[in-house]
Amino acid sequence: MSEAPFDILRAPLEKGSLLVALPSLVDPNFKQTVVLLCEAGEDGSMGLVVNRPTPLRLSEALPEQDILQGSDVPVYMGGPVQTDRILILNRGGSPVEGFLPIFSEIALGGTLEALKEAATGLGITGEFRPYRGYAGWGPGQLEDEIDEGAWLVLPGDPDAVFTRHPERLWQEIMGRTGGMLGIYASMPPDPTVN
Repeated sequence: MSEAPFDILRAPLEKGSLLVALPSLVDPNFKQTVVLLCEAGEDGSMGLVVNRPTPLRLSEALPEQDILQGSDVPVYMGGPVQTDRILILNRGGSPVEGFLPIFSEIALGGTLEALKEAATGLGITGEFRPYRGYAGWGPGQLEDEIDEGAWLVLPGDPDAVFTRHPERLWQEIMGRTGGMLGIYASMPPDPTVN
């Protein structure tokens, strides 16, 4: 992840943007979260919380899939909508059929076949992370939340999405924004989440 401070005044709300929960956002679904915006438009927005790994492993999330047995890949809590669904973010490697580009080298997939290929290395190259559920907003809802001061909108950052220490990502971003928000860099991760 780059160490330069973010320019928080110019980031447009678009596919690939990062939504960073401001300290005033106390909803337990989004407190201290960083969300990769995967869709943004007139019909609403959809994203994945990228900083909430769970103790659940992929083999436990889909026990009926023999090919995934023994997979020690952690499943992330992507958001409160359709938590029975697994989505995949893939970074790097060659393009995969059925995956939608989000930004830079990151793409989103959601089929069981793609998940099997990712977990077993049969076709998906680069890094991947599975997410349970997603975050969703109706038309204008996310814009209203931003206007109310619930979210910072930052430019996309592939290193942030695939950070090695996702549980500290929110604090790292707070520190990099500088100013008054920088004081939250030392705040411990909220123990009530995950």
